[in-house]
Amino acid sequence: MDEDEDEGIVERSRTAARGKRKSVVVAGSSSEDEEPPASRSRLPASKKARYSCASSASGASTPKSAGDGFSSHASTAGPSEADDDDLEDEDDNPGFKPKSKLLATKSTKSSSSTKLKSGQSATNPDKAAGGAEAPWKQGPWAFLRDIKDADGNPMGSPEYDPRTLHISKKDWASMTPFEVQFWEIKRNHFDTVLFFQKGKFSELYEGDALIGHQEFDLKITKRVKMSMVGVPESSVDFWIAKFLAKGYKVGKVDQCETALGAEMRNKGSLPASKYAKPPPQQKGSGKEIVRRELRSVVTSGTIVDGSILTDDAATCLLAIKENYNSSDFPVFGVIIMDAATAEFNLTHFEDSANRTHLETIMSRFKPKEILHEKSGLSPATLRVLRNTASSDCTWTALKSDEFSEPEECVCRLTELFQESGGQIPEVFKSFNSKVETMQALGGLLWYLKQLNLDKDLLTCKNVKVMDAFRCSKTMHLDGKTISDLELLQSDGSEESRLLKLLNRCVTSFGKRLFRHWLCSPLQDADAIRARLDAVDFLMSHPSFEKTFSALSGLPDLERLISRVHAGACTVPNFLKVLEAFKKIYKTTQELRQLIDETPAILLQELLDSLPDVEKLLQNLEDMFTLNDDRRELLPLEGKDESYDMALEEEREAEKALKAELKAAKKLLKTEDVVYKDIGIKDIYQIQVSVKVKPPSNWTKMSGTKDCARYYSPQSAQLVKKLKQAREKKSCALKDFHLKVFLAFDEDYLTWLQVVKSIAQLDCVLSLAKASIALGETTCRPQIVDSAEAMVKFVTLRHPCTVGRDDSDFISNDVSVGGDECRMILLTGPNMAGKSTLLRMTCVATILAQIGCYVPAESAIISPVDRICTRMGASDHIFAHASTFKVEMDDACKILKEATSKSLVILDELGRGTSTFDGHAIAFAVLHRLATHSNCLGFFATHYSALTEDFQAHANVATKYMLTNVDEVTREVVFLYKLASGVSPRSYGPHVAKMAGIPSKIVQRAISISEEFEKETKNRQLSTKQSDHRLNLVLQADTAFLINLVKKGGFADPASVKENLNTLDRILSGIQKFNFRN
Repeated sequence: MDEDEDEGIVERSRTAARGKRKSVVVAGSSSEDEEPPASRSRLPASKKARYSCASSASGASTPKSAGDGFSSHASTAGPSEADDDDLEDEDDNPGFKPKSKLLATKSTKSSSSTKLKSGQSATNPDKAAGGAEAPWKQGPWAFLRDIKDADGNPMGSPEYDPRTLHISKKDWASMTPFEVQFWEIKRNHFDTVLFFQKGKFSELYEGDALIGHQEFDLKITKRVKMSMVGVPESSVDFWIAKFLAKGYKVGKVDQCETALGAEMRNKGSLPASKYAKPPPQQKGSGKEIVRRELRSVVTSGTIVDGSILTDDAATCLLAIKENYNSSDFPVFGVIIMDAATAEFNLTHFEDSANRTHLETIMSRFKPKEILHEKSGLSPATLRVLRNTASSDCTWTALKSDEFSEPEECVCRLTELFQESGGQIPEVFKSFNSKVETMQALGGLLWYLKQLNLDKDLLTCKNVKVMDAFRCSKTMHLDGKTISDLELLQSDGSEESRLLKLLNRCVTSFGKRLFRHWLCSPLQDADAIRARLDAVDFLMSHPSFEKTFSALSGLPDLERLISRVHAGACTVPNFLKVLEAFKKIYKTTQELRQLIDETPAILLQELLDSLPDVEKLLQNLEDMFTLNDDRRELLPLEGKDESYDMALEEEREAEKALKAELKAAKKLLKTEDVVYKDIGIKDIYQIQVSVKVKPPSNWTKMSGTKDCARYYSPQSAQLVKKLKQAREKKSCALKDFHLKVFLAFDEDYLTWLQVVKSIAQLDCVLSLAKASIALGETTCRPQIVDSAEAMVKFVTLRHPCTVGRDDSDFISNDVSVGGDECRMILLTGPNMAGKSTLLRMTCVATILAQIGCYVPAESAIISPVDRICTRMGASDHIFAHASTFKVEMDDACKILKEATSKSLVILDELGRGTSTFDGHAIAFAVLHRLATHSNCLGFFATHYSALTEDFQAHANVATKYMLTNVDEVTREVVFLYKLASGVSPRSYGPHVAKMAGIPSKIVQRAISISEEFEKETKNRQLSTKQSDHRLNLVLQADTAFLINLVKKGGFADPASVKENLNTLDRILSGIQKFNFRN
């Protein structure tokens, strides 16, 4: 430490050193906005201690290192780093500890163990653990000892609203200006943890401070009458993310000016902003207080800042409204909102009793928050939502009147867009007659308004119609199918092996789009062929990938441009946005040269869809220049009058201070006179030796044992002018930033189009890279047009064997439809590969229809319109559904939805009940699908009798998985090869032996099985010899034909073609049947 350093700084350094030797948890500053006494030049040690790092009771809450995804936030700060005008005079109480642990109010969450009912409130904040009173009840605030909401309803009342707080006039009158400012915001967000910015710190007060202490062991202290903890402003996003992860709603209150700025504003010497939103009127916004505003409230489903989001995946909120139609079927209005990209997807649909469409939406989007009307969802809908929601999903219930009627919703939209000078998007207008959707939108509008996000998000006009259930352009994959085929997740992990294999996009927005592509394969043959043409070109032209890889370091532009639109983007991030678009422009110019003569029309169309942004970028860059470290936007001379004037005032003040220094040297008759800055506030102090005696009208400000520092009357006035000029310059610069952001935002839809086009290019290139990664043997699928679907693969492998030693993986030929039977009745032992074959066929079909190569020697596909699955065995406890009931629900859905262009797989249907009932159900379902639905499909079963029932069916082929049995050791060897015919047995005891069942039990099981099989065969042989009737399938078909003729089925033009096709299939089966004499 140099001798000329201030004693106060020495003391602060010692305090900091003591803090660093401890296991640290950040504690923030405690500050007051009232102007401190002018004579106070430094703080006592007791004041400085609060800025040092506090000791943690446990290391668990210490912020993680950079290796864990976060940098350490442990730091110290002294008064030189804080705003002296924001520091309090009152003694704090570092030893204060809450008397009991606070059981904090959190957002309602669903989990597998405890599910809350619709509208059920979160944990009562009035009680601490063990039933003790919450700590704030010991404080001075009367309104916290008897908590009521804004309408006067006491806590515990059915009408109590935990979001608001009642404060009486008497309580308001007893508060300091800052306390008034805090409670004015807090009373409308009582269920929200509020971070208050004070200088370089963000602080939590009262109940929020106790939550911070309880959850993260942040050091708690006293600020006059208020409990307080704090964190550095630079790390506030880190702490917001931690609170969100615990389930809290979090608000950020920004400090909009400095103490000097507040003083200048009150005197009218600081011009108002031309571009910032006018500040809201607050009780505590008088002359004594620095202005602060609630920037926004964030929940787990409304995160907008990329610094808080943990990955590239979309973080969605689902708003839902339920009603019933005249047929007593549920009707839903649903809105999916991705706040980070300001994207809204609207839909309206009638659902089945099982809510299959709703389940599909939940599976695809995995919302982080569900917004619903209190007591407005049926038990059946709640069960589906709970079963499909993730464990960290937040449930938010609004009052009935907050889910406004369509007319009120339209009025709110009109008002919102008129304020921004725009028109309501046509997509919103198209839903005017969809009552449930407009009510869901009304609830979402109300909610976003409370979070201060409505204008920022809706005015982006990024609105779409989500019509996945009726779209003829894409294959339909419901939630059950997505789960059964493990398209997005496998083994409970965040990302499935298949998604990792296929999603090789280099941009964040490309990765999000690819997830959508995988869940919505193309159905149009021409569109599939066009995408495959593009993939072919990219595979044979590696230079395209090499050029496009220049975009691999792009920031998440889709999220950032929405932040620019909201005026909430930082300057460094805005500069990244501009650099990214310049890189995109340069890269796409190079790509255009590479595909000048390409036959891949899709690539040409995507590049042609990219707007020319060169002129837009140039116009923006003509508005500003950069400072020396290229992190600040500065107006070019003449581009901003307010900034130019403030800059001139600053230069004049600095020039006058130089002249004043010369005058001081002359007056003191020494050249050893310099200016010294102490921190960022006490600037231009005149430093002289302690031996020099200054004039009596000079004011001493600070000093050391060797020197003293003063303000002369003239320098004090000049320093004040300089500070005011710099304050004006700072405000003008902020205003200029908003001006530049607004100029950028005028072309928001253009920038968004660039992002979307690049995302599509990224996805096509990802398909090409995945096709190469599949290795040998792969092929381009041949897409054929046909009225009915067909799928044919030669030597097909499962794509997830890529990257492993797949030399032992057995490929198979699979063919359904076309010249082959449309339904395969599949038998074979347990563990013989039946389920793998079914999944492999479905996944290969999806690969082909998203435009990817297939791991097979050859593939011929006529596009399917949907894939339906019934696999696995599990119950739904919270849906009150047994394993068998779940199976029947899945089968019912398939029977209703399957068409002649669908691919259906059913794995061991009927096993959840008795053998006879299971066989009967399996028979009836298979007969319906094979005879009437005419879909493609696989029906895997252990009911060997089914193979005899359907041996004469024209649409059903019997196949099985080959096995070898050693006659000596009786060991079963699974060959995993598909063959025509019927498996001789299921070999269940052999699998039991492999699982470790004692050999005596296994041998006994084998003996019983063989005896039972022998008796069964004898009975069947005896029955066949005496029974000359048609088998069961043909009996059912004959009965159907007789009934059809009686009803005049061949006279109805609307159904005659379908009935004739059914007749043809039945007659073909009769011809195959071998009549016995």
